[in-house]
Amino acid sequence: MSARKPSQPPGGSLAVFVLDVDGRPTLAFEADGAAQAQEICDASELRADLAALTSEGMPLCAPHSTFALRQAVREEIATFRHAVARAPASDQTTMTFLVRIDGVVVVTVGPKQG
Repeated sequence: MSARKPSQPPGGSLAVFVLDVDGRPTLAFEADGAAQAQEICDASELRADLAALTSEGMPLCAPHSTFALRQAVREEIATFRHAVARAPASDQTTMTFLVRIDGVVVVTVGPKQG
């Protein structure tokens, strides 16, 4: 899943964070600092959305799953930026799954070959 918030101007203060669910890097997103990132992770709607999705037949989030928030590492930032560049414009917070989601097919269409 990927959604895109309007781009920040160059030098903007958004940082990429990762939500680990039960120790597994699961979701990358941008936030204006750790406090805002924690607020996003604490939203009950996010936990409910993650519980409704599966990866390899297993729910992304069980009722007692532990969430750990951290800053993204270089590879995760690159994955996030790649997804954002291909996402349609949206006024929602930018989020990208770092795991395969069952039933979701991602297709990237490149430029036409001549």
